Amino acid sequence: MRLPTQPQFITKGLNTFSLLGLSLVWGHMLEMISLWFLPLTIMSILVGYGSEINNKDKIKQLEL
Repeated sequence: MRLPTQPQFITKGLNTFSLLGLSLVWGHMLEMISLWFLPLTIMSILVGYGSEINNKDKIKQLEL
């Protein structure tokens, strides 16, 4: 059995949660917000990254 060689997932750029995570990172770097918001920063980046990945097969089915 061969493994698939073509990528099965595609990404579509930044979304709202990833932009929120980037904004919070800048807030931490510039010391404008407290380190108590660090869990929120990490969670928003993870949610933003997780929702960016789309299955290629589902997109093909929707286009048909």
